[in-house]
Amino acid sequence: MGLKQKLMSWFTGFFGGEYITKKGVDRQLLFIFFCFILISLYLVWGLWVEDRMAQINRNEKVIEELKIEFHEKDLRLTGLDQRTRIENMLISSGNTALHAPLDPPRRIVIE
Repeated sequence: MGLKQKLMSWFTGFFGGEYITKKGVDRQLLFIFFCFILISLYLVWGLWVEDRMAQINRNEKVIEELKIEFHEKDLRLTGLDQRTRIENMLISSGNTALHAPLDPPRRIVIE
């Protein structure tokens, strides 16, 4: 037998199933299938966990951006309480009818 025939015989025997029956692997086929299922589940579980961790990281970044935006808005609104800032905004908008009171506040006594 030549090398080419041996190789061809091994190739057809392996993919034809003769190798499995010769070595007695057909008795262990259920166990091999079980191991294949376990390995597949392990890989799928690992990918699922990795996907969830990536989603958690993305959500943490979004939350951090929203916190920054909230603090910026909070500072902006806190700054609106300042009298000079409000007066400057009124002047820049062209509204001259509104101005700070000229007289000090008076107490109204009701009898």
